[in-house]
Amino acid sequence: MRLYTGHQGPVSCVEISPDGKLLATASEDSTVHVFDINSAKCLKVFRSHTAGSSIYSLAFSKCSSVLLSGGSDCSVRVWDVKRSNQVSNAAMHQQSPDLLATYYTKQTPVYKLAFTGTNVACAAGAFTLYDN
Repeated sequence: MRLYTGHQGPVSCVEISPDGKLLATASEDSTVHVFDINSAKCLKVFRSHTAGSSIYSLAFSKCSSVLLSGGSDCSVRVWDVKRSNQVSNAAMHQQSPDLLATYYTKQTPVYKLAFTGTNVACAAGAFTLYDN
């Protein structure tokens, strides 16, 4: 049994990498943590989602080198999990240099992320029609 700690809010989702080596957790504190699954050591902390937003979904690529996160800030973030495996004090207080891309929806929170068998990323949300 292992204890994975570090979030400042309730954990909203977890994802294990396809190679079985990494555990990603996301929280209502707007951060994503990546842990070595065997040692429970935190390898990375990703900060880029809008402060105060919740992260609802995580997905690893088939090769376990890319991680997607999506949530209430209506965005999908693409992270490089294989870059330097050090959590620095600077990274704890700034946006992560591991952020590869950000994709915004049109006022639609992202509730589910997945990769297909051919490593294509898919995102799903809930769209609400507004009467004018």
